[in-house]
Amino acid sequence: MSTNLIIKDRGTGNSAQLLYTSATTQYPILTKTKDRAANLLKMAEDLDLCIPIPLTENDIKSKGIRLPENILVDEGYDLIGTALNYYLGTHVVAVTLTDKLKERYGKK
Repeated sequence: MSTNLIIKDRGTGNSAQLLYTSATTQYPILTKTKDRAANLLKMAEDLDLCIPIPLTENDIKSKGIRLPENILVDEGYDLIGTALNYYLGTHVVAVTLTDKLKERYGKK
């Protein structure tokens, strides 16, 4: 099972695309803060979409919420470091990412 990266400039529909995906699949969205989760719910309401209540990093850490089998992540850069630190058990200083869609299809 692969992970798809939605890479677009700020303000070009990243979150809207994620909201439509969540509404279609009913996979919850994980985001960094409660404020961002509330913003996602408001955006979904404005788009007339029904999504599961977004989860936050704090929900998982402090409330011990077990994640479902599939999840969507909003603003992944905010969570990648935390997740890798936890998974590897050490502080991750830097991560590289390649836009595989551009690489595969030669888009510039």
